[in-house]
Amino acid sequence: MSVMAALAVADGASTPVTHTFNPETDSPPTWVDSDAAKAYKHLQYNLIISRKKAQSASGINRVKVSLTLPVGGDGVTVPANEVSRFGVATLEFLLPAKGTKQERKDIRVLMMNALANAQVIDCIDELNSAW
Repeated sequence: MSVMAALAVADGASTPVTHTFNPETDSPPTWVDSDAAKAYKHLQYNLIISRKKAQSASGINRVKVSLTLPVGGDGVTVPANEVSRFGVATLEFLLPAKGTKQERKDIRVLMMNALANAQVIDCIDELNSAW
């Protein structure tokens, strides 16, 4: 396993703020936005290799990425004792062991670009549906 390093991720504010997620634990790999004045935002990912046939070409690798965003009653991130709700996003990749690096890259980039698509943005941000 590679060494866990801090992750810098910009938010969606009109003037984006970059949040630095620092490593917290390595099992499962978890990072936290360590602004001590606010409830922690958690970013976590897991790589799970199919245990049934880990060495077999028919095994499945799972990569799961999740983000938890605590929010206060007034809609801003607040101290942990004032959190009224959480937003959670989870993305899971099921990657065949026979798959190539390019195939894994293609599915990651296609998903990243799909999340940047205007219809998908409208669906998530405005809770509108194109269908």
